[in-house]
Amino acid sequence: MRERNAPRSRASLLPTAVLLAGACGDGDENGSSSFGGSQSATATETDASASATLTSAGTSAGPADSSAGEASSSGEGAKFDVGTGSDLASDCNAGDPDCGCTAVDIVFVVDNSGSMQEHAAPTVAAFDTFVNEMIGALPPGTSLHVGVTRATGFYDPGNGGGWGGPGCEAALTDGVWNPPDVADNGVNGQQGRLFEHNGQRYFDFTTDADPAALKTWFQGALMGAIDGSAQHSNTETVVAGAAYPFHDANATYNAGFMREQGVLVLFLLSDSPDLSPPAIATQDFIDIVSDAKSACGDMCIITTGAIAGQCYDQPGNTNTRLYDFMNGFGAAPPSWINLQFGMTPDFEGVLGTALAEVIGSTCANIPPAG
Repeated sequence: MRERNAPRSRASLLPTAVLLAGACGDGDENGSSSFGGSQSATATETDASASATLTSAGTSAGPADSSAGEASSSGEGAKFDVGTGSDLASDCNAGDPDCGCTAVDIVFVVDNSGSMQEHAAPTVAAFDTFVNEMIGALPPGTSLHVGVTRATGFYDPGNGGGWGGPGCEAALTDGVWNPPDVADNGVNGQQGRLFEHNGQRYFDFTTDADPAALKTWFQGALMGAIDGSAQHSNTETVVAGAAYPFHDANATYNAGFMREQGVLVLFLLSDSPDLSPPAIATQDFIDIVSDAKSACGDMCIITTGAIAGQCYDQPGNTNTRLYDFMNGFGAAPPSWINLQFGMTPDFEGVLGTALAEVIGSTCANIPPAG
């Protein structure tokens, strides 16, 4: 594996073959999955064949290559709090005046399928509390950028798709892989472009200001982004959606959003397994983000979210892309939940105190530039 802070050229991520015939119905809307198995709000233990090692909720994370966490035994959507600021590798000590950040950038990467609309309002409600928690965790005057992007537009035309069992890999997709460095489809918020709402591609806020305007903007942006307009074949490309906001192809459109010496938070939101082409390695998507943050390093990147666990619980499954991506930046996510169709997840558990505290700790541990 290459040294994390050594940038590389960002070639187009093109699989050897992604033109696949056929289409698959979207089973989610009827409460059954297109890859088999029943929809359930109860999380179960991930199969041992997955590449990640899981950790129980509430315990400290293991080594840097450990996974996000192990499902709780409760009947609700499982919540995991496994990382703390102490997990971070830094030369900074508590109270070091030369350390710390002045900026935090948060992007919400949302699955835009119809089944996700029910999760928009609870996410907005949790975000209101989360903003208040962050204001308390960060120094006064810290600059906060909040953006939303759709995990869509990466297939052309992309009108139908699904997963092939038992590996649960992308199997039936009616289009070719079409990232923005191949062609810009011009749709608001797709292919890694930030979703523009009320003339703003992201909201710029400081932690000593009144958060009311930020909360109002975020509600409109998230509701607008999750409108259910995209077909399922391109709505589950969540990992690509998380990586491409930081690709050179979107540098002009997303200009100003990300600050290199700031904390970058990626919040992934999807109730289906990732449908990015299996021929493209997950590490290639991870590298896009890491290269963009090379000046600060992976310690400045935090992943979290509400992601699907249904297919990941199937024996023989090889599609652990969402887990692998979330664990690709040196530390396990501080909190995340297993999101399944029809469940009522605890969004305030994942988008709340635990995440705000880790953002604050990460900010405090960022060493001076250079």
